[in-house]
This record gives sequence, C-alpha cells and structure tokens, in this order.
Amino acid sequence: MSPNYETAAEELPFVPGQIIKVYGDKDDDGFYHGESGGLSGFVPSNMVAEVPVDDEHLKQLLMQQGFIPVDHTAGSTTDLSEASSIPDDLIVQRMVALFDYDPWESSPNMDSEVELGFRSGDIIYVIGEMDQDGFYYGDLCGRRGLVPSNYLQPLPWD
Repeated sequence: MSPNYETAAEELPFVPGQIIKVYGDKDDDGFYHGESGGLSGFVPSNMVAEVPVDDEHLKQLLMQQGFIPVDHTAGSTTDLSEASSIPDDLIVQRMVALFDYDPWESSPNMDSEVELGFRSGDIIYVIGEMDQDGFYYGDLCGRRGLVPSNYLQPLPWD
C-alpha cells in the first residue's frame, strides 16, 4: 500500500517475488513504469531489483510469458510454448474480458503465477473446456495461462 493515498491508484500492486516488466528509466520521484499480470502502473524503485537471466530455461520461460522480448537471433531450438500448436480436436473460443483481473490480488488459488492477468475489454482466446474450478486455459497476445470463466463473455467470430 502506498504511503501517498492520492497517488495509490496510479501505482502497480505487487507482492514479494512477483516479476514486473519495467519500461524506461526511473523518474525524478524514484518510480519506474511497470507491468505485471495485465496491469500497469508506477513501481517504487527501492522495492524492486533487476533479475539476471543467466539460466537458459528461465530465459525461455520469461520470454514465453512475455516478460522479456523473444530473442530471434539466438540459435535455440527450444519451443517457446508447449502448446504452440493447438490440436484440431480442442475447442477454441473467442471471449472478451468483462472486468480487470490481477491474479496476484484476486486469485482464490495458491498457484496464481499460472494464471493470466488481463484488463476489461481484452480479447482472450480460450483453448479447450472449463476445468472443475471454473477456469479456462487462455491466450492473450501470445501470453498463456488460466483465466477465470466468470470474468469472460463469449464473442462471436467475425
């Protein structure tokens, strides 16, 4: 929680250990502009640290989740997405997000890192059927994860 209640709505909520994608340099007040879980806002520089990505598996995972740009120059043959090709027998539905969803704040699950954050109005492609907990597996601009079904509404294909 921000000590400055007047600007708290502009700050990005996060928890210890959460990965935040930071854009640009620190501003004069000591804040970065960051994004995580589909939400964006200001991040106090004294509460975050850069994560070195020396491990190739970690690098691929972070690229897959959209935290770092895909390295097209590397000669890696590692597939960035285990589900990059969707089998013909799976149903793909086009849905629109009705509300903002930040899994770090709103998830009822212990493993919120496997969920996908999004904003109201985002178009999410859900793959397969809803699971027993009411979640779909969704794709939003190449980022994939679990999405709560009660935040989505089906959209017709154009």
